[in-house]
Amino acid sequence: MVEITAESILQCRVNSLTTPPPEVGGGGAAFDPATVSNAALSNADLTVTRSNTSTGGVASTAYKNSGKYYFEVTIGASHATTDFIGIKAATVSYGDITNGSAGNYAGYWPVHGSTVTSGTGFGGLGSASAGDIISVAVDLVNYAVWMRRNGGNWNGTSTADPATNNGGGGAISGSLAPVIGFSNFGSPVGGDNFTANFGATAFAYAVPFGFTAGWPP
Repeated sequence: MVEITAESILQCRVNSLTTPPPEVGGGGAAFDPATVSNAALSNADLTVTRSNTSTGGVASTAYKNSGKYYFEVTIGASHATTDFIGIKAATVSYGDITNGSAGNYAGYWPVHGSTVTSGTGFGGLGSASAGDIISVAVDLVNYAVWMRRNGGNWNGTSTADPATNNGGGGAISGSLAPVIGFSNFGSPVGGDNFTANFGATAFAYAVPFGFTAGWPP
């Protein structure tokens, strides 16, 4: 028999205040089939699977130039050194984001373990594995990006926090949209895949205060 005490009730109330429940954005964007390169879409255009070992990827056409947004990407499998999860401008190519070239983008190389923007690192999340969930918080008011792996530290530091605009990274500007890039470096494998959650289902981790739960279409 479970004993219910005043102390246990109080602890439940404290937990409910300090640990926000996962949120649902009420629907969100998807990847655009017209932008697919050397890959295929499935799962209502939320899962992208590489079809060969060449450079490729997919982007959303839901470009934003204002607001604050949160989305998640689950890694199904990633083997190339610089496969990419993040955001980019329309003029940035899949080669740019996987080569680490200069450009208007910011994101994470799961196998390499670094967060990168315009060819420069701005944090480290460590190498990711299949099943890991990458959180992405994009602030298009202050033009900064925060990322974390499996609910860990934002941008790999204990002081970074998108809710307080602290420790953000990303040399970004203008209109940006979510993107997945497939690299030809390292050991790419056909069938590697990523699945985005732009708000259609509950998130695995809490949305930062002040951020929209999802990436609207």
